Amino acid sequence: MTRAALAVLTAAGTLAAVPAAAQAATPSPEGGPGAARTVEKGYAVNCSGRSGDVFVAVDLYQNSAYGTHTGVVVETPEGEYGGGYGPGDTTLFSGGAITADIPVRRLDETGEPAGGATVTGTYTTAGEPTRVREVVEDPPGHYVITRGTNTPLTASVTVEVLGRTVPLSCSTAFAFDLTVVRVTTGRG
Repeated sequence: MTRAALAVLTAAGTLAAVPAAAQAATPSPEGGPGAARTVEKGYAVNCSGRSGDVFVAVDLYQNSAYGTHTGVVVETPEGEYGGGYGPGDTTLFSGGAITADIPVRRLDETGEPAGGATVTGTYTTAGEPTRVREVVEDPPGHYVITRGTNTPLTASVTVEVLGRTVPLSCSTAFAFDLTVVRVTTGRG
C-alpha cells in the first residue's frame, strides 16, 4: 500500500465538510434495504522525523473492520526506500503500546529488499472524544455516512531503519469509534 493510499485511509476518520447539494439528497443514516453497516474501531497515526541526513515518515492504521495498514518512506543521500502492508491482521496498537515491523525496499528500478523498519512507541488519550458526522457521495447516488467519535492521542514513536534510530513527531494521532453506513439511492 502506498503512502498516499495510507494518508487517505488516515483522513477517512476525520471530519470533512459536505456540500449542501449532497446533504439535501442524503438518505437516512439508518439505511434501509441494501444498506451495508459496519462498526469501525481503531487507531491512526502519521509521524515523521529526521536523524542527521535521514528522513523517515510512518503511517499506521488499525481498523476492526478492515485490518491493519502500514507505510514507511525513508529518504537518505544514497536513495529512497519504502514499504508497507495491508490489509493485515497484525495488532499495531495495544494497551498503550505501538509496535510494527515493516519490510523495506529500495524505491528504484531494482526494488531490492533493504531490511525492515521497526516502529515502537506509546500512546495515551490526549483529550475528550470529538463527535464525527460525515456524509460523502462517491460516485453519484452512492453515499458513505459516518457517525461516531475521534479521540485525540499523544504518541511517542521511534523507528529503527537502515541502521539508524529516528525519533518521530506525530502530526496525526487519534482513536476512532465509528458506525459507517454505505447506501445506494438508485440514482446516478
